[in-house]
Amino acid sequence: MDFLHYRDLAKTETVFTISEEWGQGRSIFGGLTAALVIVHIESNVELTGRDLRTVNIHFCGATIADVDCEFRHRVISEGKSVVQIEGQLLQNGEVKTEIIACYTRQRTSSINIDLPIMVFPVAQKDAVKLPFAKGRLPDFVQYFDLRYTHNNRPFTGSNDSLIAGWMRLDKPSEVLNDATILALIDTWPPAILPMLSAPAPTSTITWNVEFMQPRAELDVEDMLYYECSAIEAGQGYAHTEGKIYHPNGQLLALNRQMVGVYDKVI
Repeated sequence: MDFLHYRDLAKTETVFTISEEWGQGRSIFGGLTAALVIVHIESNVELTGRDLRTVNIHFCGATIADVDCEFRHRVISEGKSVVQIEGQLLQNGEVKTEIIACYTRQRTSSINIDLPIMVFPVAQKDAVKLPFAKGRLPDFVQYFDLRYTHNNRPFTGSNDSLIAGWMRLDKPSEVLNDATILALIDTWPPAILPMLSAPAPTSTITWNVEFMQPRAELDVEDMLYYECSAIEAGQGYAHTEGKIYHPNGQLLALNRQMVGVYDKVI
């Protein structure tokens, strides 16, 4: 079942299971669970005229395949301009994915900062699609079109943590929205992995995405550009910071994660 299948389920159902095809280690792919919580929120709260600005995500435990996922939400605060909403995915009564999402209404301000347009190092057409190899990559990767533009790959012992490339759904059929963009961002491995010289477990613990609004329109076939680097690491944790761009070079989102790194046996 592809991403849009589960996206559509989350619009109408509050309890359903997710197939092991969306597995990532012992857990379901976190980009999917976070996106589904956002879809649940937006399908159950009146948000006309408001844009998603920030999403703060805590992965509180592993979401297990083929076990009922229950979705809940509550409005924490609502003002004229800003609404803050809590959303959760639970299994067996325990919170697995916790989200605080902030939606805002556009206002007039004297402060306007124009961001520079990104000049991409490699064009979409020149970037090679990452081939899916079952058993060598997480199963969920088969549903995405990822194209590296930087030679850093996980577990190569690089001195450089940068991960960069183009991304979209493997079979795009509609214009990307915020929930789908959220899932796409998390398809890339943590930016600390190229610096490891051998495979080792890692786990995203907290994740923050800030969306730039408004943004230029996207077409169905468009790919987004992603780049992310580790900015600090130590004592078994790493902090990464990334940016996501529209194909016209416009900044679309900022991405930050705290990642647990388990490369040393205690």
